[in-house]
Amino acid sequence: MSKYRKIDVRIWNDAKFRDLSHNAKLVFFLLLTHPNMTAIGAMRSTLAGLAEEMSMDLEAFREAFREAFLKGMVKHDAKACLIALPNFIKYNQPESPNVVKAWVNSLDLLPECQLKNEVISISANALKGYSKAFQEALPKAFQEALPKSMPNQEQEQEQEQEQEQFNINNKRDENFQKSEQDFIDKVTTDKSPKNFALPLNWNPDDSLFGAYCLNNGITPNQLTNDILKSFCEKANAKGEAKTEAQWCLYLAKYLKTCLSNPIYKKPNPHIYQPEKNSQETSQSGYEPAYKPFEPLTEAEKTKTPLDALEKMRQKLRGAVRAT
Repeated sequence: MSKYRKIDVRIWNDAKFRDLSHNAKLVFFLLLTHPNMTAIGAMRSTLAGLAEEMSMDLEAFREAFREAFLKGMVKHDAKACLIALPNFIKYNQPESPNVVKAWVNSLDLLPECQLKNEVISISANALKGYSKAFQEALPKAFQEALPKSMPNQEQEQEQEQEQEQFNINNKRDENFQKSEQDFIDKVTTDKSPKNFALPLNWNPDDSLFGAYCLNNGITPNQLTNDILKSFCEKANAKGEAKTEAQWCLYLAKYLKTCLSNPIYKKPNPHIYQPEKNSQETSQSGYEPAYKPFEPLTEAEKTKTPLDALEKMRQKLRGAVRAT
């Protein structure tokens, strides 16, 4: 292992790297510069361990790692806990034959698996075009992995990964087009929407509520039964009548307000607490968890569900292009 790594500044011109999210770029740089990364561009580690090192949520780390994996920038054998960077030697070339001889020490640090064999083959083929001294310095394990079939195998694997990503994107497009058409049908078929007072057992329309949630930067699955119940009670007490689309928009705004206001804990009786307005504190002694929903602005009153759909379309298409 070396104390220093080479990072080509042209990495910022690379289309694959630019398409990565900020988290994925950070994860890739972590792998590239990790102290345990061996001279042949592979190391034994787990995703959970790396996420812990970065103090990053495991699911967020996995998603970022998956981005680089799908683009072929990283290889991974989860069972063997082996991670490899296929282009590592290309940008961290050995400076002398002695460095190549020391590659054998890196092999002892890697678990046996198919990916380890691929790393050996990639490393051996990376020296093609080097001087005779470098070729002769190759350890025996690397010399045995020099058949010319390896480049074709790598090309086939890259093609399989690209085809897999193509299929994923196509499936996402199909699912989005289906949900988009369902949403349009829902809006256009109700040509004369009726106003109604919100009942206590009301449940929002999935398509309308989902569109407004995405428009407000939240997701429908963040809506809990307590928040929905609180919203229905407040709206029912006002006795106002609105359309289904308007109630869904109000609920999305209310949910966003709730998520931005954490639930306060019950005050400690041994600590001085300033007096509060009785209307702001419940009988149980707890402060209210959520603020009342605010009225719609003039701009929001003129918006239609199709406006929310357009923003949802742009966000989802941007997410597909990012992957």
